[in-house]
Amino acid sequence: MIHEGFGQATTDEHGRFTGVDCFTCRLLGYDARTLLKRSIQDITHPEDWPSNASLLERLWAHNEPFTVTKRYMRRDGTVVWVQAYVTKLRDVKGRGSLCALLRPVLPEASEAKHDGIAAPSKQHGPLRMRPPQNGWLGRMLH
Repeated sequence: MIHEGFGQATTDEHGRFTGVDCFTCRLLGYDARTLLKRSIQDITHPEDWPSNASLLERLWAHNEPFTVTKRYMRRDGTVVWVQAYVTKLRDVKGRGSLCALLRPVLPEASEAKHDGIAAPSKQHGPLRMRPPQNGWLGRMLH
């Protein structure tokens, strides 16, 4: 089992980050101020962007949350594999935003992905979710 937490990020309707937690900052190697000047596309691996953009379009058009295993480009240029759980939110004024829970995954499991969902690694056993301990979702769950 992977003993990692979750990161949390929110974006506006254009994919620009509007909120990130400390875990996400550490995972991606950015400080919050810098990351809040970036967009999902800026940090997504270029080869993963076309399929990610398609999922985001479906989410906005049909309100279909999704889970995807993808690569992010860290600030230092290295790649980190994550499984992202993405849903659409609306604020009290009806403005849309996205919320994503990000979980780092092992490269072996990610490379065996199928249809955007990581397959379990035989070497490491099944990937299991662990609720986040920080942020608003963590407070709701605990």
